Amino acid sequence: MRSEPSKEETAEILRQADERSTSQTNGSGPWTVVCDNWDEDNRGGGRFAAFSIPEYRKRALQSAAWDLTKGDGFPGFSQGHENGDWVTTYHRNASGPDVEPLVIVQYMHGVAPDAYLISEEFRLLLNLWEDRSTGNFYSVTEDGAKELAIEFAGERIRIRTPLLRRFQAARQLDLVLFSDTDVTVETEQPADAFRDLEEDDHIEGDSVVYLGVGDMDFHENQVFSRLLVKRVLPAPSREKSGIWPWDRQDEEYPEFIIGEDEDGRPLKFTCEEDKLANYFGKNPDAPHYLTPVFFKPEVLKRYYDDPALYTVTDGRLTCGSLWGVQIDNGSPAAVMVFLGDLGRDIPSSHRDHWRAYNIPPVGTMSESTFRRSFLAQPAETENPEHLFKNAYLAIQRQWLATWGWGLYRDAKGSDAELIQRARIPLNNTDTEFEAQLLNLAKLLIDLLNEGAIAKGLPPVKGEKGIAKLGRFLEAHGYEHTDRDVALLRRVQGLRSRIAAHTSGSSGQAFLAGELDGKSKSDFIQHLMVEATQMFAGLSKLRPGTEDPEG
Repeated sequence: MRSEPSKEETAEILRQADERSTSQTNGSGPWTVVCDNWDEDNRGGGRFAAFSIPEYRKRALQSAAWDLTKGDGFPGFSQGHENGDWVTTYHRNASGPDVEPLVIVQYMHGVAPDAYLISEEFRLLLNLWEDRSTGNFYSVTEDGAKELAIEFAGERIRIRTPLLRRFQAARQLDLVLFSDTDVTVETEQPADAFRDLEEDDHIEGDSVVYLGVGDMDFHENQVFSRLLVKRVLPAPSREKSGIWPWDRQDEEYPEFIIGEDEDGRPLKFTCEEDKLANYFGKNPDAPHYLTPVFFKPEVLKRYYDDPALYTVTDGRLTCGSLWGVQIDNGSPAAVMVFLGDLGRDIPSSHRDHWRAYNIPPVGTMSESTFRRSFLAQPAETENPEHLFKNAYLAIQRQWLATWGWGLYRDAKGSDAELIQRARIPLNNTDTEFEAQLLNLAKLLIDLLNEGAIAKGLPPVKGEKGIAKLGRFLEAHGYEHTDRDVALLRRVQGLRSRIAAHTSGSSGQAFLAGELDGKSKSDFIQHLMVEATQMFAGLSKLRPGTEDPEG
């Protein structure tokens, strides 16, 4: 049997020191609880939050009582007499206008689930995305990432504090955080024995606090205390909202290597647009906005590997329609970006990533980029990767128009962005080489439209896709059947031998023989060139065509 606490122990519980500290620091950490309700054992309570105009602050700090409660803040009407007549007025916020809710609690009184609704203005101004499966909200950052912003856990709602502060700054409103907590203690001492603990409404820093003590009406030998804490946090300056025109106030612009001095040491300069020269006389002693900056090819790996978010195409890197930057990826040896574009078009959170792969300008920009950027001329890429991808997509369109079906099936599931992930290896590692060999095998062989290809051909038991394509091409008199079938069989064999056995001595010996002195990157390039040649021949094949040109 649990013993009754002493008077001193009872007094300590009734003071609710821990709860007071929690309430007076809510709003200072990375997360702020803006709505909550609990009733556990001998403790219960709730939290809520609102915004108020600065002129209301003095009134708010006069009492720890809540100025807005759960269920307040709805639109509605008011009526009053004016010159002897009833006058009806509509209010967007019937509890306003000085105080407005952050969370609107829609009580359905047991006939439907209650709803906890985040202020639409808060969501829209901060561009928050709702995950309907969880009810949580996410910030979509400048680089396209999603970060948890509002978390729902039952009746408990917490919001990232920086978002609250940014909204305050934009609207120039105070954040008012309410808490109401109680605790019950079993004791033979009456409440009067603890009256010295009581505290009338008084200000402690940015909070107003009240503590009351009483006897439980329906329970003998029980004393309770009720603690009210209201914290009022003024708004930061409007410039700290991080919303246009203040969205780039704290932007950082690192320096990138743009050349080398006579001793071979790197020369660096900021990528900040306002500090660069242009063709109109700005900053004449500074490097030009269009100064080429070079990077290792690996700089693009993070973007290739996340095709659901990023797209790497001939001359451009994009993140959905959120941001994009012109790049020169016309050469497999390096990637080039203009110095000013690094500062203007690439999010600040990505610039350190790019800086990590920055190299001296040991090469030159590609011919296609030079013609597009400086001569305003259309120019086809020289990069075998882009030529391969363009040809792959083109043969699909052409065969659909000519034959009524595509040469390849659409990739689905985890392979849906396969064509975007395929690339010339960005480094010479086995992992990168095997991944790209596997991508090529899937694109060229696994996705062959076998059903359409075999339609009309005499069935052959156990025949696979490459053999079906070979018979189809022979049946239509295709001149390069042997050449193209040999390429596909080679890719298939490489995938089977190398991807499964590169770690063994036999696999390494087989790989060395296939590479024949080429680097892994050059070898994949060569396969892409041959596949592009195959597509060029297949694009000329027509129903009933005899001996089409290769």
